[in-house]
Amino acid sequence: MDICKTDVQKIIKYFDDAAKVYDTLPGQRNVCRAWVLKQMSRKLKNKLITINSVQNEKK
Repeated sequence: MDICKTDVQKIIKYFDDAAKVYDTLPGQRNVCRAWVLKQMSRKLKNKLITINSVQNEKK
């Protein structure tokens, strides 16, 4: 199964939006969920940047 860049960008957007929602809710559980979503989003962004740079080097 292949995942294209636009799919990854949509997932990143979803994680960012979900983190914003959890940040607005009270409670430590929601703060932790928001933190995890932000970390996952950051990791995917870094992967996407790495993939883009590798593809640009091939050209």
